[in-house]
Amino acid sequence: MYEKYIEFLKKYELYDQDVFDYISTRMIIVDYKHPDAKALIGCFPIVRCGFVDDIRLCVPKIVDDISLSMNIHEYLHLLSIYKKLGKEYKEDKFDELLPVLFEFIYLSDNNPEYLEERKKYVMSCRDSNLKKLIHTFEEKEKVLIRK
Repeated sequence: MYEKYIEFLKKYELYDQDVFDYISTRMIIVDYKHPDAKALIGCFPIVRCGFVDDIRLCVPKIVDDISLSMNIHEYLHLLSIYKKLGKEYKEDKFDELLPVLFEFIYLSDNNPEYLEERKKYVMSCRDSNLKKLIHTFEEKEKVLIRK
């Protein structure tokens, strides 16, 4: 499954060996099926004096399409934060869009049932940008299905 993860990142030109090298000593791997694990999963900037000083990543071990999609999501957060190392930390209201989009792209081809579950979860969130993303994604899917 790990190879599938790397292939996906390379296919969409998201793979960055420097990022993988950087995070290799700052990463925690968890079993996403453990009841307490979901609260731990995420990409966390370490901010000191207002600047991004370091990053910690907690992701599930890649064992299936669900854990792989979670890794894609968190990796996209990691890429964004990695580019901010040494710079002033500012949250952006669009920070969640790219990770969700690529998670959906992966799931649409590999686990449509879980994709529907994720869409429902995202629609329950307050973020209107994410809701717009889902509508756009669904419209694109309809166009592709018609072809």
